Amino acid sequence: MQILIATNRSEELFARFCDALRQEVENVELLFTHNWTNVLAAVKVMPPGFLILDQGLPEGETLDLVRKLMSVNVAVNCIVITDLDDESFHEAGEGLGIFAPLPVEPSFEDGEALARRIKRFIGGAGVPAFS
Repeated sequence: MQILIATNRSEELFARFCDALRQEVENVELLFTHNWTNVLAAVKVMPPGFLILDQGLPEGETLDLVRKLMSVNVAVNCIVITDLDDESFHEAGEGLGIFAPLPVEPSFEDGEALARRIKRFIGGAGVPAFS
């Protein structure tokens, strides 16, 4: 399964987070892009299993980019990196079908927690993705 991470920050910032995903999710392939055009092309041609959108992409605000993605492919599982608190994020992202939020500096533990959600989701265990 591919997870595409769209960010304009250094991939090193995500090293421990990615280590956890590689350790916990079987056959995961983590791909990075710094280009919104690449995200749209991937979503149109061969959507990744999950897409992680970082804030600060030059093409727009993260939630606006999620809205644009939905017009291309509503089945994309979006995860967004945000500095909003839970309540503000829920209100701002309501109706967008966002799989999960992540903190601005995702840690190893955040990677483990996301891996658990992903495994529950793809395992079809009937357990909600959010705990």
